[in-house]
Amino acid sequence: MNDYSVPSPTGVGGKHLNFMAKIGIFCKASFSEGMGHLVRQSHIANILRDRGNEIIFFIPDYPPAKLWLDRLQFLHQSLDHQETTDLIILDIQDTTTGFIKDIQQGKKPVVSFEDLGEGRNHVDLLIDCNLDEEALPDHVQTLFGNQYAVLAKEFETYHGKKREFNKPIGSVLITLGGTDPHSLTPILAKKLLQIQPGLSLTLLAGPGNKNIPALKNMENQKVKLVESTVKMAETLFAHDAVFCAGGITLHEAMAVGTPAFVINQVKHQANKANRAEKQGACVNLGMAESWSENRLPETLQSSPKTLKKMSLAGKNLIDGKGLKRVVNAIEELLKP
Repeated sequence: MNDYSVPSPTGVGGKHLNFMAKIGIFCKASFSEGMGHLVRQSHIANILRDRGNEIIFFIPDYPPAKLWLDRLQFLHQSLDHQETTDLIILDIQDTTTGFIKDIQQGKKPVVSFEDLGEGRNHVDLLIDCNLDEEALPDHVQTLFGNQYAVLAKEFETYHGKKREFNKPIGSVLITLGGTDPHSLTPILAKKLLQIQPGLSLTLLAGPGNKNIPALKNMENQKVKLVESTVKMAETLFAHDAVFCAGGITLHEAMAVGTPAFVINQVKHQANKANRAEKQGACVNLGMAESWSENRLPETLQSSPKTLKKMSLAGKNLIDGKGLKRVVNAIEELLKP
């Protein structure tokens, strides 16, 4: 996953507010939709809390999400809980006008992420790293484009490290979201090893993964199981390629220059993967229910030249600094 370490009481850099704001973060998280939205907001919340703000999450009744926030020492309530805050952050997508108006609480600022619903026309700040500029009502501020991809802090550091591709793929990371809802990890691992028996594989299982016993049975000298990690940037950087979903992990791979082969878990990921593929930064193998497994031999046989080209394309698009840009823009909304 990502860097989920609890922040220290001291600052992490950047400006600090002269007052403590109470910020509510609404996130979706489930077995089918995974934990990516919650992970993204935990990075933002860590910095906002470290700068002196009070944070409370509003989440579905999903045990892995609750455990995640407990580990990070964040307060959390159910999604239907009502509590007054100074600013609201939404990472639930596809909001309605009625919902936005209900939560605005006396015109308190509302920030929404990757929102394609009609509610996006009524928020104060809309953030979507997957979109280019488009027309919205004048009062809606927008942060569109790859420079606003929110990743953990260490991705900025690993972005600056040089990658070398002098030989064919020898090591692969498989990470299909926090839950792997289609149980593709063991299937994909077996198929890759059938094609290239000497391949070194790392299987990264997130907190909601239900296939841990099966993955443990696959472990040997060449196959390693990792149950979550606090070193995602380092893990991605250490592998020649990654098979991942088209969510936040795709952007993480691009930031550190690891060529990505994408199997999308939910429909909106396909748009992101298509966009990245057109930009030369990944190969989109399709949706989990109908992915192109017949393309696996050619992916493993990708030339060093092809891998380097994908790596540079990804790094040119995602620089790992989006977290700072987004947090600073959110704090601007709290100024009197």
